[in-house]
Amino acid sequence: MIRIRVTRRNGHIVRVCADGHAGCAPKGEDIICAAVSVLVQTFFFSLQRLLSLDVEADISDGHFSLSIPTDLAPALQEQVTLLGESMLVGVDEINRSYPGFLQVSEE
Repeated sequence: MIRIRVTRRNGHIVRVCADGHAGCAPKGEDIICAAVSVLVQTFFFSLQRLLSLDVEADISDGHFSLSIPTDLAPALQEQVTLLGESMLVGVDEINRSYPGFLQVSEE
């Protein structure tokens, strides 16, 4: 199972962690793992490339974590939140299509 934890502060996403494997198919063939990986990494790269944020992610086999600075200007924070919510829409749709492989929690 892939466990995704989203931490919010004042309604804004400040941390995303994803751990585990879906176990839907053999490694390299698991479409759920691939889809989640694409979503969280696209969020990360979008923060860097589209918003020019200096953020780093910890990415390894079965693990992704990203922390977002909490001292952003309000307009920039809204853009970060929109990108993060878009990622969560994708995760939610994967979960609807393939129930039982993802667990999403918010703090």
